[in-house]
Amino acid sequence: MVLSIKVIWVLVAIAFAIAEAATLSLTMIWFTIGAICALGVSYITESLTIQIIVFAVISFLLLFIATKKLIKMDRDKNSTHWASIDTNVDALIGKRAFVTKKITPEESGIVKVKGEDWSAISCNPDLTIEKGEEVIVKSLDGVKLVVGKK
Repeated sequence: MVLSIKVIWVLVAIAFAIAEAATLSLTMIWFTIGAICALGVSYITESLTIQIIVFAVISFLLLFIATKKLIKMDRDKNSTHWASIDTNVDALIGKRAFVTKKITPEESGIVKVKGEDWSAISCNPDLTIEKGEEVIVKSLDGVKLVVGKK
């Protein structure tokens, strides 16, 4: 039994999609798209060489162009509160954040740092920080960020 080239391209696309799901690194997804494009080309021409060229060109162009664009979108010029590639929570220390729920001496508030909401307390226990103020992350206290006025 010989598999048709269309079935092979579908299997290649599925294999790369599974690999992407396993890694979540946004690298294999481009090869999935390349395989789907090659599948489309297989309906136009039976030339395996052309199909492989389409697969390779689309995959690598997307890999280098789209991934670079996504990384650029994930960063801002000052590497402040909206984005970065750091994954460790300690990487939040020193970053700017914006208060989205008032922080009082009696109650923790919420700050947005690097695009994520975090519970936060003030480094000065007598200080109230109003919603909308910009703060700096000073440290961590359990699962709460300790922030201070800029």
